Amino acid sequence: MISDKTSTKSNPSRYAIRTIKYQNSLMVNICDLYLIEKQIHHGDITINIKKNYWMDRVVDEKEIESYLKKSSISNLAGKKTVDKAIEMNLAKRSSVKYFSDVPFLMIYRFRESY
Repeated sequence: MISDKTSTKSNPSRYAIRTIKYQNSLMVNICDLYLIEKQIHHGDITINIKKNYWMDRVVDEKEIESYLKKSSISNLAGKKTVDKAIEMNLAKRSSVKYFSDVPFLMIYRFRESY
């Protein structure tokens, strides 16, 4: 189990984010900062939270809210990150998967009419 003991009122939440332009869409990878360079597991599936995929900078909660609103594809890991997406009504709690007790969520939003 991975624990996050870094969050307090005097230490605001910080997140790792990486933004990618993908097929005329914005894709974001966002995770709780403490997860960078960790592995999380569920059964025989392993997710490597590698810095080169998940982080090109560190941001605060206001900035992730902005990116979550405008992204078409979101890969999210960590309690604070996933809770923020649910709080914003971008997903339901029943869509969350758990890897090593870490919440993981993928969101795809259709932006165009078909």
